[in-house]
Amino acid sequence: MVRKSASLAQQVVDEILAGIQSGDLAREGGGLPSEAELSQRFNVSRATVREALSRLEQAGYILRRHGVGTFVVPRPPVIDTGLEELESLETMAQRIGLETHMNRAAIEERAATAEEADRLQIAPGDLVVSVARVILTGKRPVAYLIDVVPTRYLRKSDLAAGFNGSVLDLFLQRGNPMLSYSRTDICAAGADDEIALKLKLQSGEALLRLDAQLFTREGGIVDYSISYFVPGHFRFHVMRRVSQSNGDTQLKSR
Repeated sequence: MVRKSASLAQQVVDEILAGIQSGDLAREGGGLPSEAELSQRFNVSRATVREALSRLEQAGYILRRHGVGTFVVPRPPVIDTGLEELESLETMAQRIGLETHMNRAAIEERAATAEEADRLQIAPGDLVVSVARVILTGKRPVAYLIDVVPTRYLRKSDLAAGFNGSVLDLFLQRGNPMLSYSRTDICAAGADDEIALKLKLQSGEALLRLDAQLFTREGGIVDYSISYFVPGHFRFHVMRRVSQSNGDTQLKSR
């Protein structure tokens, strides 16, 4: 039952997705009930149901065929990967056979913002190259990636016209600078208006955000990246060892 509060359409979206995932409402590739049936099921107006279905279609979850019905779009494979080893998203996708492509990258050479300068350990106003792009599976946007690199490591002129690949893979192919490790902060974030538009979401929808600093072997920071991932397409995990020192302490105290 949908709760009668603000954003009824979003609540209907959540209920429909839950029903699809559980198999109670429709199975993948199957049809959904009509607008009238959904309206009665969730005790909301048909206009609210229509808005919810429009959001689901825009996000790529369903397909509406005039005069035929509304159908669930089969979900693509989920990228399930550990964070212990740094890889580009393209490499992760290739490993599971998932076809991805990028829209045209937005590349600019500009002064670093205060936050970027702090993360890159450079002076505010120093020149950086910013590379931003949306990753899609089919026509469905699933991630928005931004890399910010000091110009001593990368210039806009270094990127070929139409570049739409991975900055990490570019550095690895070059072999210079020599990369060592990445430090990544993981948090939940709400899509602001700009990101919601790029990822075809509603403003405020939940995203997974990874902020990463890429270090050279000498300890310099070569890249600061911000990655936004649409839930349902990515699953990250971390393998952690059990501390042996704790076990040793317990044994000695017996």
